Amino acid sequence: MNTRPCVPGTGQGNGQGTGPGAGLWRHLWTALALAAAAQASPAQTTALSLPEAIQQALAQNPQQLSQRLEIDRAGAARQAARAAKSPALDAGASATRYGYPTFVHGIREAGVFPPLDNTVVDLGLALKLPLYTGGRLAQGVVLADLGQQIARERERLGAQELTFNVSSVYFKIQQLDALAQVYAARIASLEAQLQRATLLRDAGKTGKLDPLRITTLLTKARHDRLQIENRGREAWTLLYQLAGVPRPAQAPALTRYVAAWAPDGSLEQLRQQAQAQRPELQIAQRQSSAGLAREEIARGEQRPTASLVSGLHERSGSSARFYGDWSVGVQLSMPLFDGGLRRARVDEAATARRQAELAAQQTQLEVDKQVEDAWNAHAEAGSRLRVTATGIAEAGEALAIETLKLEHGVGLVSDVLSAETALLGAQADRLQAQFDLITTRFGLLRATGALSLERVVTLVAPDTGTPDGKSTVERNKP
Repeated sequence: MNTRPCVPGTGQGNGQGTGPGAGLWRHLWTALALAAAAQASPAQTTALSLPEAIQQALAQNPQQLSQRLEIDRAGAARQAARAAKSPALDAGASATRYGYPTFVHGIREAGVFPPLDNTVVDLGLALKLPLYTGGRLAQGVVLADLGQQIARERERLGAQELTFNVSSVYFKIQQLDALAQVYAARIASLEAQLQRATLLRDAGKTGKLDPLRITTLLTKARHDRLQIENRGREAWTLLYQLAGVPRPAQAPALTRYVAAWAPDGSLEQLRQQAQAQRPELQIAQRQSSAGLAREEIARGEQRPTASLVSGLHERSGSSARFYGDWSVGVQLSMPLFDGGLRRARVDEAATARRQAELAAQQTQLEVDKQVEDAWNAHAEAGSRLRVTATGIAEAGEALAIETLKLEHGVGLVSDVLSAETALLGAQADRLQAQFDLITTRFGLLRATGALSLERVVTLVAPDTGTPDGKSTVERNKP
């Protein structure tokens, strides 16, 4: 990430100036060089690329693993719904002691009295096959199928959100690290200026106000760098939290990337892609269909049910002689009166189905707005990046001018300090704009429902190094 401006006619662009402003550039690039050297040192043994970070999170994040288990659970519910339409065969056995002798089996022929006994043993098989259930079993299968589809879409949604969050935190760490290096260079420059101003004050060539001003700026710069370092540590912790693994004692290196490609297509085309791909829309549509299935199940409870039942039994008394018997028939159940319970359930299901339809419409509106917002944010990020390039050049030129004026005795230290502060702000804006450009591209793909590890790889490319030949991998340690 190169934030160094070229200032024509001065030593600012190559760090060869001699004034207070040159100190800022010299210390900045010294810090970057030391970071690159540390990156290339043998002590650093591991590096973490963006695809590796995303893969690790997708494989180990507990919430993502739970969503995959939800797919398995929905699959088991789907199998259960289909099995409910199949015949049920049960085996049973009983031994009963009666107070008075009872028939061991039924009458088999006229004039032959069946045996009596106080103890009866019954072994049998029972078969039940649903013939008509008012559509409840069929709708139960539909509902279970929709449940599994919803679980898959939620898992896909979770994967996209996790991919976006990991990518954003990954680049945020690099942004904060680069910003901390800028502030480190600022602090080093202020320390050098404070030493110079103190010598001039002791020599009677300047007043007490200049050292006081520099001291104030130095204190604030140190505080700002501390805040940036703390935010960097928090970002590292969040990255490992998303990855679902404990934070290691030694942070790995992060591969440096640059923006490589922007999602193409018009706003209307992106809206159409979102219609077909957004997991939230797929979930909302299936929830609406599930509401209709639940309503049909509730209506089915008002209809009669019929089942085929059959049994095969072997019964015996104390003599241990078994007598076979069998039965087959049809059971019919007709709801007559329940105090309005079934009717109320139908009304409840119909209301829930209507709510699901309205929720789907609301989701549609939200998705359209999110696509438009992501489109605008991406355009703004690109424009802001171009503006910051001009801002850094102007701030660098102003610093060079104020430095030359001070060296020739016609400038003020306060003007140099103000110019350095403006340059620092321009550099911070540049780093933020570079971060926003990449993250808004991620957000654009997320808004269309197309964000994945494969698409992230197409959005960025490994940095080929700075113009000074620095390492393509930047060491980022909290």
